[in-house]
Amino acid sequence: MKTTKRTVRIAGWAMAAGLTVSVGAHGALAQIPGAIATTFQRGDVIVSLEPGPVLWYGPDGTPKRLILGTEVGTGEGMAFDAAGNLYVTRWCIDGSCNTGNTVEKYTPAGLPSGRFGGPYNCNPHAIVFDRTGAAYVGLAGCSGDIVRIALDGEAISMRVAPDHQGAFWIDLAPDGCTMFYTSWGPNVKRYDVCARVQLPDFNRAPLPGGAAHDLRVLSDGGVLVSSGEIIARLDPSGTLVQTYEIPGEPSLWAGLDLAGDGTFWAANYQSSNVYRFDLATGAVRARFNTGTPSHTVVGIRVRK
Repeated sequence: MKTTKRTVRIAGWAMAAGLTVSVGAHGALAQIPGAIATTFQRGDVIVSLEPGPVLWYGPDGTPKRLILGTEVGTGEGMAFDAAGNLYVTRWCIDGSCNTGNTVEKYTPAGLPSGRFGGPYNCNPHAIVFDRTGAAYVGLAGCSGDIVRIALDGEAISMRVAPDHQGAFWIDLAPDGCTMFYTSWGPNVKRYDVCARVQLPDFNRAPLPGGAAHDLRVLSDGGVLVSSGEIIARLDPSGTLVQTYEIPGEPSLWAGLDLAGDGTFWAANYQSSNVYRFDLATGAVRARFNTGTPSHTVVGIRVRK
């Protein structure tokens, strides 16, 4: 791969985060000295960066590797499939949407392996998989649809009601039908992807912060959602019951994901800090900084 100014800039970020960098045929790879990062492991924390790369950390926040993919476009929401492949959604990076506007697939070893699905209309921003292996991609621009991509590649677009930004972030409930989503507004919205009908908003009152981003459906039927300067927890009735924040730190909470042990990771777009919160108490259990500039950290995924 030809070394570019972009590669050099990203390599600088990686070294600031304690990583060593090499450039190979599959892109720019950065790895912590002495660490072995062969495949994604349970508990690994994956962070997408708006300029495009992906940062790979261990369960305790120790950096493992940086991967620069082969597709252009911003780094947005992510998901793992059952086989351990990672998918990163990428917005357009030009006004006519001729570049970017795709989903990039990575192998379980973190190597880029081409585009997934598409063409998209437009700006894919979030992706989840159901138990059958079908993917759902939320589009933040143009149609604002949620696109279901079956195992055979058949794509079905579903028009959902927006607030401001289409299907910005999405998460599928355990019933396999209820898609919870946000649209850069004050609501947690819902759509039945089985019956293909719009459902009432989940929240009983506008979310504090007013700019809902990533969300996860909790085991009790409630929802955890990043919302501007705070992270909000809604109970199964949609009532706000708890908030999470870092006092004194300017915040715009973006991606978040459950760790599976009663904690969750969340990314602060303003500071490039990533925190692990106790879901019950709100206490901070761990933190790290990505070493990247402000307004670069977007998505979070934990390998389950």
